Amino acid sequence: MLSFSNSDKVLVVAPHPDDESLGVGGLLQRIFAQKVPVRILFATNGDNNPWAQRYWERTWVIGDIERTRWGQRRREEALRAIGVLGGTSESAKFLNLPDLGTTDLLMKGAAGLSGRVAAEIREWQPTVVLIPAMFDAHPDHSALSVAVSMALDSAEGAAIRAWEYLVHKPKAPILQTPVRLLLSAEEVERKRQAILCHETQVALSRRRFTSFAKVEEVYFPHDRQTAGDFGPLEAEGRLYEGVLRLQFKLSRGERLRSKILLAFRSGETNENRWLLPLPVRSGEAQVWDTIRSQRLPNAIVRWTPRKLLVEIPVSGTSEFDLAYAKFSGWTLFFDRSGWVQFTLLPSLEKNLVPKKGAEA
Repeated sequence: MLSFSNSDKVLVVAPHPDDESLGVGGLLQRIFAQKVPVRILFATNGDNNPWAQRYWERTWVIGDIERTRWGQRRREEALRAIGVLGGTSESAKFLNLPDLGTTDLLMKGAAGLSGRVAAEIREWQPTVVLIPAMFDAHPDHSALSVAVSMALDSAEGAAIRAWEYLVHKPKAPILQTPVRLLLSAEEVERKRQAILCHETQVALSRRRFTSFAKVEEVYFPHDRQTAGDFGPLEAEGRLYEGVLRLQFKLSRGERLRSKILLAFRSGETNENRWLLPLPVRSGEAQVWDTIRSQRLPNAIVRWTPRKLLVEIPVSGTSEFDLAYAKFSGWTLFFDRSGWVQFTLLPSLEKNLVPKKGAEA
């Protein structure tokens, strides 16, 4: 299933320099060997990495100049790694977006992140796209996955095959069945050497980084119809009579400082990004439109010992059947899980209406 023909064009989307080697280093070797056209699109330069930079440069104060220098160093490491994998620097493109700022850009709508990604897809016109897993625990990875997914949803022309790769495993269980790409011993060693090109990252985490060089790479099919039904949060979304109902399976301890992020497109062009800070007890929650900086009608929140249920009024928007949501609790950095893609189902209440001739 992870095979290519000479008529293919591949787009690899990487949140940071090093993700190209960690996530898809084995598959990239085969793409380069087959001479399949490929573009590796780096969203950020990985310049917001202060502790690794302090260790590597033996300096404490890190300002704009230092971060720019660090980002350039990481770009050069990525280009060397691509060379080890069999490619050339011409295959790489950098968007220079702010490191650790991908979620904020996503929540600004098309003007922030989604529009940039869509423009790259229109320009390159790929037949295959490799993107970070939507449930990756790193917020940059999961937010970038949503941006690419929304761009693919609106892409014109032939269907684009998409696969997700995982770098940061979430704490929540993964319910999707992966596809495993088996690598030869030579491919594993070449991937290891590519990873070692990222010297600034390996310096503090050599064992963790080189552990990605193993006999298999794991990919998850990105399917518009089913991806949200098998997310690691065991979440569900239903739309009925102007109310979006979301349900997440969660523990009581995850209530503190929690929120929901919501991204969807109503109609062909109307972008929506909503933020819901959640109360620790059942009740109402404010809904904020982060694109237009305005308050929307309140949502209803119901906590049970093992679930969160949220009802969000969406009557002011056009019809939509696809939404992306993220439950975000308090963490030091990594998420419990990333985003969930919902292919919205009709609410069960529709099924409660008696059929004609049936007993009420």
